[in-house]
Amino acid sequence: MLYRLSDDRNPLHSDPTFSARGGFSTPILHGMCTYGYVGRALLHAVADSDPTRFTGMSGRFTKPLLPGQTITTSIWVDGSGVRFRTVDDIGDVIIDHGTATIH
Repeated sequence: MLYRLSDDRNPLHSDPTFSARGGFSTPILHGMCTYGYVGRALLHAVADSDPTRFTGMSGRFTKPLLPGQTITTSIWVDGSGVRFRTVDDIGDVIIDHGTATIH
């Protein structure tokens, strides 16, 4: 419900009846929440927790996440390039082809 403050009123994130019509057992977690946790992991892992060094990230959402699921983000750094992938607690990819820009 917190993400309604960003004016996202999608009932898929709040209404169990509506989300059930989409095949979900419960409302799905908002992608902005998932993206925020991944961004925080990247900030601390590759930008020394310095937000001025973290200038961008992108990735492709591949599967919805349910509230309460655990995520794991794998990060690869090659010179100035940062790549990442996030999986859920059963190993399914949630965010794929992730890149981050760190200065």
